[in-house]
Amino acid sequence: MMDYRLSHPLYLDVQMMVSFLAYLEGGVYVTTEETMQTEQAKDRKATGGGKLKLPSLGALLGLEASVNAELGGHTGESAEIKVARHHTAASLFNALYGHLASDAKIKHIGDTDDLRGVKSGDFVEVSGRYTGNPLEETLAVFSRFFEYMKELSEKEDERTSKASKGKRSGNPQTREEASGEEGSSDLTAITRQFNEIRDTLEFALFLKMKDELESSPIHDVVLEAGSGLRAVLTVSSDYYNPAVGERLKSGDFIVLGKVTRILHSGESINLSRRTVIGAMEGDDANIAASLAEGIPGLNQHVGSPVVSFPAIQILPMAIFV
Repeated sequence: MMDYRLSHPLYLDVQMMVSFLAYLEGGVYVTTEETMQTEQAKDRKATGGGKLKLPSLGALLGLEASVNAELGGHTGESAEIKVARHHTAASLFNALYGHLASDAKIKHIGDTDDLRGVKSGDFVEVSGRYTGNPLEETLAVFSRFFEYMKELSEKEDERTSKASKGKRSGNPQTREEASGEEGSSDLTAITRQFNEIRDTLEFALFLKMKDELESSPIHDVVLEAGSGLRAVLTVSSDYYNPAVGERLKSGDFIVLGKVTRILHSGESINLSRRTVIGAMEGDDANIAASLAEGIPGLNQHVGSPVVSFPAIQILPMAIFV
């Protein structure tokens, strides 16, 4: 059996992959067609012609057949079958990956020592644990928490409004019940805390950063390799979405792509650079910390958006397993 490896890409830059494969192959055929002929002879008392009937599955696959009958004691049946084979993006990627691997065009990076001799433009392969973007993860956790607080706040406002109307009721019993409910809910403190956070500058900046990161055509995500080496992957929003991120979350994967930057001692990459605050080198980590301060359990989700040396930046063609 032929020795081969099948890889499944969860993220695939189809445009990059097809352009590389087209150059190597002199073009890319997404659909190929094969014609197969079969013949069979058998004794017959009668002569004539007819059509060979294929199974219903053949019709679904686009197969065609024809039959010729000959006069005499022997009848020859010949069938001509046309089969259309369609490539998928994943099958084309496996073909290209096989080309690059067999021609030794891929440099394998496992730790910092493997960075020697690597330069921008090289095709590299890095294996490691996908950790995503700590800043995006922090903003996502905060967003879900604040949505929860908002719902509780709205329920508390509704309860307070109902109690206020009850105290103005002409029914003494209703007024007494409303007075007993005043200040009895644990939601009061949550409502006050949410209203205080909602009116802060940090909260306004938080919403702006979240919107800018989600609408950016490029996302920065991180793969943790060996010896503390990290790879910053600049993935395209055309092929990367929340569903892809969920499949990649906390798993071990392989990245194949082109090197766009190698960090040296003292250099770093800020994962908030797709936002106005990051572009202006603002203190985005403190913004997240300020929002988390005083909210039990949230402060542990504040991750640093800075990736420091040793690190490499890659324009990924595929993230696969």
